[in-house]
Amino acid sequence: MDIKILIVDDRKEYIQTAIEYIIEDAIPYAILCAPNGEKGIEIAQKELPDIIIMDWEMPGIDGVLATKRLKQNELTKDIPIIIATGIRMSPENLKKAFDAGASDFLRKPLEKTEFLARINSHLKQAEYLKKIKAQSKIIDNAENEKLNDIITVLETSSEENHEIINFYDSIISNILVKIKKIETTKHNEINEIISALDLASKKVNIIKNKQYYPNKSFAKKLLKKHSNLTPKDIQLSFYIKNDLQTKEIAELSFREVGSIKVARSRLRKKLGLLETENLCTYLNSF
Repeated sequence: MDIKILIVDDRKEYIQTAIEYIIEDAIPYAILCAPNGEKGIEIAQKELPDIIIMDWEMPGIDGVLATKRLKQNELTKDIPIIIATGIRMSPENLKKAFDAGASDFLRKPLEKTEFLARINSHLKQAEYLKKIKAQSKIIDNAENEKLNDIITVLETSSEENHEIINFYDSIISNILVKIKKIETTKHNEINEIISALDLASKKVNIIKNKQYYPNKSFAKKLLKKHSNLTPKDIQLSFYIKNDLQTKEIAELSFREVGSIKVARSRLRKKLGLLETENLCTYLNSF
């Protein structure tokens, strides 16, 4: 597809000169023209040209104001705009044009070599920017895929843990019902068993009623800064963020206390934290 160049100028002779330069050099540009700033903005938003040559002195919306409006629009903000002027060449005026978002300026009347050189230079920069954005999009997509995979793993783990919790809850409840029906409940051993089962039942209900599984927002923020983390690391990070102690984490994750201590130590190293830095405080920044 031809590169599109938009020329915005209220003087037909300048537009004609620019067109002639492009034709003489056999450059494959699709040329768009606008007679004023208002029309230039309209065409730019509709056609999304690769570059815009904008006259400064125009009735209504002048080139600087038109440039500023285009730079405020999400669709057109990255289009390079070259301001063309014959009289506003003072440092103050040039600063005003650059502050509005202009990429460069051209002197009028247009000189062919300078005109073509400036256009080609900014088109190369625009193409480079497009490539960077495309690569960034690929990276973002890869990160999103990784995030979705991790969230899936965490959700699956959450479902499995809930199944385990429900299983044990059912067993404990059934045992309690049967033991409490026994007439010899005065025996100390039986009473101790009942107390232990009651306590276990309470712990199960606490686990069931709390949401200790990381949400997508937390996982995304954490992965953006620490892409080396695994689903288990993120789950552990979420436990610690919620101020759970090592013993509580062990109970929730059905792991040994020693295993959680080792996991916490490894997590600190992956996060690059010093021994003096508080792990919980750091994780709460995400």
